[in-house]
Amino acid sequence: MQLFKSGIKSNKIATLAGLILVTAYLVPELINSTYDVRTASYGESRALFAKSTSSLVRNAGSIPELEQADQFDMASLDAALGQVDYQLRDIRNGQPVPRFYVKQVPVDIADITDVDQRKKAFIKIVLPLILSTNEKIMDRRERLSTLLQDKSGNHNLRPADRYWLDEMAVRYREDAIDPEQLLLKVDKVPVSLALAQAVEESGWGTARFAREGNALFGQRVWSTGKGIVPEDRADDETHEVKAFNSIADSIAAYVHNLNSHSAYAEFREVRARRHSNMQSAFGASSLLDTLHVYSEKGQEYVDNLRSLIETNQFDDFEDAILTPEQLADSRT
Repeated sequence: MQLFKSGIKSNKIATLAGLILVTAYLVPELINSTYDVRTASYGESRALFAKSTSSLVRNAGSIPELEQADQFDMASLDAALGQVDYQLRDIRNGQPVPRFYVKQVPVDIADITDVDQRKKAFIKIVLPLILSTNEKIMDRRERLSTLLQDKSGNHNLRPADRYWLDEMAVRYREDAIDPEQLLLKVDKVPVSLALAQAVEESGWGTARFAREGNALFGQRVWSTGKGIVPEDRADDETHEVKAFNSIADSIAAYVHNLNSHSAYAEFREVRARRHSNMQSAFGASSLLDTLHVYSEKGQEYVDNLRSLIETNQFDDFEDAILTPEQLADSRT
């Protein structure tokens, strides 16, 4: 597990203690993969869910963690954003994305009446976390590719490498250790696609499930008490919408779902063909049609995703990268 560090400089902790809630946290290495391919409606957004939460703030350098007793809201987000150089227009023009990691969706994001402001805030929250998730997966893929080359060259794998491959086989639902099959699954998800699905499933973060449980992708679970019960759930249904400790956990689970669930085999095959054809493997266009199984809406869901990508120019973020880690702590 890798400790996330915020690049936020905080020389005003005393006065902003109740505002800044950008956090450090651990992203679980093992993902609970009991998710269904169906999605949940975000039409339940009504009264704000407001509760006091206790979170941690991690600042640049050696400043200690600070216990916070106030809920994370838009004022907290704005105060935190004021401490970093993070403009979406710069990102669209090729500038790196700050390692700006927010743990939860602001509880009052649905109160923002300015649609453009709400959209920008949501993208700024989600984009670095999508890139961070992809970054970890590509590190894993690089190691897997190296081991595959060693295997093809008849080199004996070290015990540690064999053990790691065995762990990967279990994680990605493979019955046997087959690096070639694992390569189909250990790959990143296009940024524009992840953004579009997060928007479609969470209503730009305004959905009840997003605000109460950091659930951005409508993943379901059937273990009672493990999620949030939909208000419009039929009496004969038992599913809940999976809740997460953080937005990062939600994104990691979503990516793992696409990379491991049998329902998305076509998605992975199309992605792999783009690798073998030496085409860009990161665009969402050719992958969209494979996601009709993600939602009960079918083709309508695919059309919605395509419209979101085009209307909001999410393709501009496809090649975005995070600020190099050695520079993250020095950013102001």
